[in-house]
Amino acid sequence: MRKLEVIELHHQFFNDFGFEFHSSNLLYHKNFPQGQQVIFVHFTEYPDVSYLEYNLGIRIHAVEEIIHRFLPTLSDYSDRSITLIQTPDKIGKTIPKRFVIENDSQLAEAIMAAEKFFVMHGFYWLDEMIQPENLEIAFAERKEKAFKTQNFVYNSFRGVTLAKIYNPENYPVLRQIYLENIKQKEMTPFTIASFLQLLDYLDKLDA
Repeated sequence: MRKLEVIELHHQFFNDFGFEFHSSNLLYHKNFPQGQQVIFVHFTEYPDVSYLEYNLGIRIHAVEEIIHRFLPTLSDYSDRSITLIQTPDKIGKTIPKRFVIENDSQLAEAIMAAEKFFVMHGFYWLDEMIQPENLEIAFAERKEKAFKTQNFVYNSFRGVTLAKIYNPENYPVLRQIYLENIKQKEMTPFTIASFLQLLDYLDKLDA
């Protein structure tokens, strides 16, 4: 299986920076007190060309455990959901969103470029985002527009929960903004009701 072979080419590099390979989810992860840093390596093959791309993510356990009480998700999804996933081109802008691979030489060059990106930008971004306050700011700055890697509902649920836990001083204002955005997007009655239930829970939560 070439996909797994390509992913495994990254083992030594990511291991050197403290990341372990999670074979069932095909990702590299590194624990910190509030959650996990994760790195996804995606390799997609077609007859004439292949694509290699990377995603960086942060999981805050408390946030994921709270929001999935109110979202209709699979029973085990909350255990592996990621709070924010970002593409490298939005972090360091030194590599493309995905590499086009036509031969092994291009594959080797792409992996070298990716490793340079992680050393110069990627690992720094991951270390910045393990501070939940920084993650909350990232969501607040995009409160009216979801990250490309997740839909607007998840963005709002996570953003308001981060605000309650890690920015309680500004929570009342952000709470109202997230709520208005949910209403303006003409979400389903079920989604609005679920969001209101989440807000009721957060309002009573001692941060």
